Amino acid sequence: MPDAKNSSEKLDLHWKNEAPDLGIASEGIFCKDMDDIINRISQVKDTVKEINLDNQSSFKEIPSILAECKQLEVLNISHTKVKEIPGFLSSLPALRTLSCCCNELSSFPLEIFNAEKLENLHLRINKEWTVPDSVPSMPNLKTLAFDIYSTVALPANLGSMKSLEELTFALKFEDGTAPELPDSFSKHPALKKMSVTDPFHKTEKTFNLEKAAKILSTCPNMESLRLSGVAVGDGHKNISTLKGLKELELRHLPITGNIFDSISGLSKLERLCLLGSQFKINEIPNIFMNMVDLQEFSFAGNMVVDIPPSIYNLSKLKILELGSTGISSIDEKIGGLQSLDKLHVYDNLLEKLPKAIFTLKNLSVLNIEENVFRPNELTAVSENLKALAANGQKIEFLCEGQGHRQMVKRLRSLKDTAVTDPSAYAKHCLNAVNENPHALKYVDTLKLSNTPYYPELCIAAVRKTCFALETIDPKSFGKGVYYRICMEAARSSEIGRVFKLIKTDLLTDSEYIQICIEAALHNHYPDFLNNFNTEEFKKRFSRDVYDHICWAAVLHYPPTVSKMINPTEAVRRLVEKSKAAPST
Repeated sequence: MPDAKNSSEKLDLHWKNEAPDLGIASEGIFCKDMDDIINRISQVKDTVKEINLDNQSSFKEIPSILAECKQLEVLNISHTKVKEIPGFLSSLPALRTLSCCCNELSSFPLEIFNAEKLENLHLRINKEWTVPDSVPSMPNLKTLAFDIYSTVALPANLGSMKSLEELTFALKFEDGTAPELPDSFSKHPALKKMSVTDPFHKTEKTFNLEKAAKILSTCPNMESLRLSGVAVGDGHKNISTLKGLKELELRHLPITGNIFDSISGLSKLERLCLLGSQFKINEIPNIFMNMVDLQEFSFAGNMVVDIPPSIYNLSKLKILELGSTGISSIDEKIGGLQSLDKLHVYDNLLEKLPKAIFTLKNLSVLNIEENVFRPNELTAVSENLKALAANGQKIEFLCEGQGHRQMVKRLRSLKDTAVTDPSAYAKHCLNAVNENPHALKYVDTLKLSNTPYYPELCIAAVRKTCFALETIDPKSFGKGVYYRICMEAARSSEIGRVFKLIKTDLLTDSEYIQICIEAALHNHYPDFLNNFNTEEFKKRFSRDVYDHICWAAVLHYPPTVSKMINPTEAVRRLVEKSKAAPST
């Protein structure tokens, strides 16, 4: 951002690094050193109200000049090189918002919690920190967000912050359990919103939703709950006790049971968002007659085929999203949704739209991308939209990708697979896997048990991408089949990125070694050898086996030597020889 956009009240010194591979240019102001930053602050210290230093790598300490910024209300020092927080920061008289997600902070910055006038705090909890059992109560704090990089218990007295309205946990560690909501939030007088998210959700992190919901149900102003990427088991059943909820957003939650059983009694909902195939729902129940205030319903990732009739009676509904569900028709009753502003019915099996859609006077967005509309049907829709535009109603129309992934969608929408002939079902599955290898996760393995079809599907999937290893169910094969599938995956140049997905306990020593060698001879990933630098591997195999795998890896792709433990002299010579060889 150029200096011209700064003023005496706002100093924006944020910086974003370029990412050429993604076509992203650098953006912001690059400060060469601390003196440069201090000079810029000193020029506006008497008037500045907001300072943004996000990702400014030259910012390595909080300078004393900030103590002179008596008007400062907002300070962002996240993603900088700051190692400690000086006491004067909490004494700034006007400071109301502080973002302090700094990975080089050496310990929990307890001094921040002495800032009694602070209203908004965003803090990173780093690895290996010791988090105190209690923190000062911060009487004016309204929003508190933690980026959590370690499995720690939160201060037991967090709930003593009696003005707190919004609490957010972002889980950014790889393995472990999400922190529990402290008991001190019971009967909290101000809490309105809570969010627990795992932005990466590569591994399941368990969150004790049963306990959290019991506590939140005692909070009189609780109205919004957002959960994403955490495993809650059957704890979702306690959501039904949160009778005052106006907003419920659940994304990618591994659960047991039917989530709609926990939602049907929430009559005050205004926004309901359920996204992700982990819900394993095959039907949306007809429960919306009691949700008369619902303004947004988003549902995606589960094949439900039909839209329940009660949805068409939601007179206040403004946003309807039904994506990746397999629905093939929309009823003319949709004309009753006269408040509807945005209709997203992407990635389904729709071939045409009901005429009633063109009677929705408030409609501004119509998204039918990735369905199976024929050109003549798209033309008819476009003509209807042009007629509306001529009368002053302009509607954004999204219709790209017709026919995309239709084989996967047809597989997912199949009903009564139990009565389908296994060979016919396997053909549907193969069409879907050839279209998208990850469609393997939608295959009914029980239907194909005791047949050669499922192993053949797995081999077809890993031939297209070794990443399909993640979706394979080894329990469905006989002995030796998993080995053949892994050997096929090992022939991919990407195998180094996903080798850890191989379930080594299902392989004999001989099978595992052969797969390792095959992968080493195809790998193009520098960190490949990290897969074998583990205590588990060391206990199972000798150093000779390790050296054999490393030799193959380095011979094929010399950069892998960087991760070899104590490279042998022969391997070192091999690397030097590869460096000296002329490039082709």
